[in-house]
Amino acid sequence: MWDTCRVGMAGQVDSSVGDMCLVKGQIIGVGRTCALILPSKKYYRYGGPNNGISVHHAVGGYKENRVLSIHDDMHRAPISVLKPSLNGLWLVSGCMDSTIRVWKYDGGNMHLQATLCGHDNGKITCIDVSTTFGMIVTGGADGNVLVWDLRTLTFMRKLRHPTLKGIGETAAVSVSINQKNGNIMTLIGSRICLFDINGNLVAKQQSSDEFAIKHRPSCAVATDCPEWMENGIVAITGHVNGDLRLWSIDYDENILIMRHLMPDKVHSCPITALRVISDNQHSLLVGDKSGKMSVCKTLSLDSLPQNELQRLLLRKDEAY
Repeated sequence: MWDTCRVGMAGQVDSSVGDMCLVKGQIIGVGRTCALILPSKKYYRYGGPNNGISVHHAVGGYKENRVLSIHDDMHRAPISVLKPSLNGLWLVSGCMDSTIRVWKYDGGNMHLQATLCGHDNGKITCIDVSTTFGMIVTGGADGNVLVWDLRTLTFMRKLRHPTLKGIGETAAVSVSINQKNGNIMTLIGSRICLFDINGNLVAKQQSSDEFAIKHRPSCAVATDCPEWMENGIVAITGHVNGDLRLWSIDYDENILIMRHLMPDKVHSCPITALRVISDNQHSLLVGDKSGKMSVCKTLSLDSLPQNELQRLLLRKDEAY
């Protein structure tokens, strides 16, 4: 199933998708400079010359794109990235001047909680936030990924990445938190790493999995896979050629292994947005630079035919 993104596109130089959700089985997407408020089905729009944001309806027929409120001068320079919490109560904004601000949103007003400084020169490029683990993760054009305490609004740590030899582009592209165990996935340049909640490196992409420029990852997202699932998919990458790759951990070698390359290729241009549906983890929403959005269904045991299920169970018994 695929659709074309139409919400929040006005004024964009391209048709890139920025965020997506499912509403009654239908994909709702918003433009590249937008972020969805999931509980209320509204969205934020940012990046304008007012150094602030506006709040709009994302669904509702004639109400789509209608402006609900405008909030000027939230930063001293244009906002470069925005991330609401899953419950919609928190908003974290990153700026072109490398600062981060944390806000509480009550449905009408923005209340500034803190300004966070720690990145070197350059814009903030990616953010994730978890109210479950009380954590904010930010990535910047400086290539640094920093972890902040959402409860105390203070700096916690810098994630120490392996030396990235031979990689020209070192900006942080994506950061994503596993909402079940607090693990943090990062995409720096074209290499993914996974850290635990305490900042220890769990696994890194092996050098043999380096990508050519035309195949490099353009975004990535962590799944909520439990850490005890040996072959569980912990991260998904979208690539500039439209590929989707699924990754798991080899705990013996502490490396990330590419388990699957999605065979049914719907997209042929850079993937710009990914979202794993949090309630069942069996649906992946994908958006690309052309505005195309799709839903990928992952394999679940209850959808397997009986003979295939029996074969898998026999294989599991043999492993023991």
